[in-house]
Amino acid sequence: MIPQTHLDGLLAELHTRLQAVLSTRDRAYALLEAVVSVGGNLDLETVLHRIVETAATLADARYAALGVIGEDDTLARFVPVGLSEEEIARIDHWPHGLGLLGLLIKEPRPLRLARIGDHPRSYGFPAGHPPMAGFLGVPVRVRGRLFGNLYLTDKRGGGEFDEDDEAIIVAFAGAAGVAIENARLYEDSRRRETWLQASAEITRSLLSGAETPRVLTLIARRARRMAGADTAAILLPEGGGLTLRVAIADGVPGPARRRRLPVEGSLAGQAFLRAEPRVVTDLSDTDFLTATGEAGAACAVPLGAPGAVRGVLSLARRPGRVPFSRAEVCMVHSFAGHAAVALELDEARRDAERLG
Repeated sequence: MIPQTHLDGLLAELHTRLQAVLSTRDRAYALLEAVVSVGGNLDLETVLHRIVETAATLADARYAALGVIGEDDTLARFVPVGLSEEEIARIDHWPHGLGLLGLLIKEPRPLRLARIGDHPRSYGFPAGHPPMAGFLGVPVRVRGRLFGNLYLTDKRGGGEFDEDDEAIIVAFAGAAGVAIENARLYEDSRRRETWLQASAEITRSLLSGAETPRVLTLIARRARRMAGADTAAILLPEGGGLTLRVAIADGVPGPARRRRLPVEGSLAGQAFLRAEPRVVTDLSDTDFLTATGEAGAACAVPLGAPGAVRGVLSLARRPGRVPFSRAEVCMVHSFAGHAAVALELDEARRDAERLG
């Protein structure tokens, strides 16, 4: 009877280990399929959402999100999964990268908790945010630099995230970094091609002798669309350079809220005086004035070289959208050179008429 009991125990242990091996095999297959799925698309927006959805599936998490880190080491973007549109609308604001999420930004290494509220750096949730308990955070790196963090909460079935969950998400985060880099490279090349096409179109308009207002309108419209901005404006100096007049406004419903801006105290005025691009991540946190009304992220680039600035091209995005990247601002600044050429040609034409 004792040998039979011992044999039953061995068989039970063998069965348990076989189940563990099968589970590990299934998760390994799932990880491979996830890597192939994420790497099979080159659209950055699609890649980011697919990464979050796949991470939630691999760890069997109810909620997941990818926090993209901006240049100021705060969360510039938040890509969530698991929340309905109604739940998102009830949340007062997205996380800013403070508390527990800020800890992962400063110390980018995996963090696993049974309860979020038990950690001393936990600040709680914003108003309207659904309650969450278990937590797993894993950094996502692109070319060795921290791109963002994957946040997983509330394992389905009420359990806790275990070591296997952490290991598989860490491995997946490495593949996600490669997919993000490929998508970014493809997006950069496509953006450059679009900018070149727009530049050729503006050059043809200038050489064909098109009127200056028409060329400036075309420049503002193309810059707004290619930079993904919601509004665009071209401002020209007047009154001895103390004020800026809105000459062209694109994407603004109705007339611009401010037809004139003081050089002192406005974002466009700073770009005009310093002859260099100026960028803000959220205008609500500054005292800068804009011509296009309430806006979130904004940038202003001078039209012309230092010492010969003829105006300013200003772009803005709605509150909550991702700020302008350094690459986008550089391309806008380069593209704005066409506006400076158009203004110079217009001035030369007026001089010729005056001489005639």
